[in-house]
Amino acid sequence: MFKALNYPFDEQVVINGKPDFLMPSKKHYRKDPPDCIIFTTKRTLRERWRQIVTEGTRGLGFYLATIDEKISSIQLEEMLNHRIYVVCPQTLKDKCYNNAINVLSFKQFFKDRLDPAMKRWKDNGVI
Repeated sequence: MFKALNYPFDEQVVINGKPDFLMPSKKHYRKDPPDCIIFTTKRTLRERWRQIVTEGTRGLGFYLATIDEKISSIQLEEMLNHRIYVVCPQTLKDKCYNNAINVLSFKQFFKDRLDPAMKRWKDNGVI
C-alpha cells in the first residue's frame, strides 16, 4: 500500500525489534527517531500488541493496523499509555471503537499523521 502510493519506508528493519514499516527510513530513524513513524500490522491482536512496544521504543508513536473487532477498552487504554494508535477501516472504527481516542481510520492516519509527516520530511530535506 505505501509503495503503491509512493510513501517512503524501509521494511522489516531491526530497531529494538522488527516493525513491518519504518517511515521515512532507517537512516532517518538513526538521526531523529521521534520524527519517524513506526507502522506494523496484525490481523488479530489478543496480547500480541505488547510486542510492538519492543519494535521501536523511540519513535513518535506506533501505528498498528488491524481488522480485529475484539480489542477491549482496557487494552486500548494500555496501548494509549504506550503511544500505540490502532489504525483500522472506518466501518470498524464506527462499529467498535468510535469513542477510543487512539483509534484512527486509514483515512485519518494518512490525512492527519502520514501526510503532515511527508510535508515535514520534504521541507527539511529528509526525502
